[in-house]
Amino acid sequence: MDIEITKITKDQADTFLNLYNLYLYDLSEYNFEDPKDDGKFDPTNTYLYLEREELHPFFVMHLGKPIGFILVCSPPFVPEGVDFTIQELFLLRKYRGTRIASLGIENIFKQFKGKISIGQLVENKPAVRFWKKYYEEHNIDFFEEQETIEIDGIGLQKVISQTFEIPKIAK
Repeated sequence: MDIEITKITKDQADTFLNLYNLYLYDLSEYNFEDPKDDGKFDPTNTYLYLEREELHPFFVMHLGKPIGFILVCSPPFVPEGVDFTIQELFLLRKYRGTRIASLGIENIFKQFKGKISIGQLVENKPAVRFWKKYYEEHNIDFFEEQETIEIDGIGLQKVISQTFEIPKIAK
């Protein structure tokens, strides 16, 4: 499969924010967010991914075109004791179920090692299924917890998260 994971740069901000709006549209099925009056969803603080070195935005590229993104956070944007979180994973619908997301995550885990945390909205059953299948296929032992968090502009949301270790030294 011809995919590449590339760092998103500031000059790609429009493309990133366009894809991020599609991501928020997809997520609205689970968090019940509505678009603003201009028809776009609120990308609050998303621009920080292009400005802070602790935030690591990547395009998922297929045949040279961006078809999604993976957003990785490091301290101070992660829970205490965690090295990295995969904050967001998004692919255009036509590419889901093609193993592209798994290949992208494998690439990310080659770059980011240590204690990893990943969360999903409990109601987002496809995301929860994806991650559980990924952990099973890659023999990843994880600790799981569920909590209710406040998301600005949306309200209380139930989130399930998994924490696990990607060894810093290859075995």
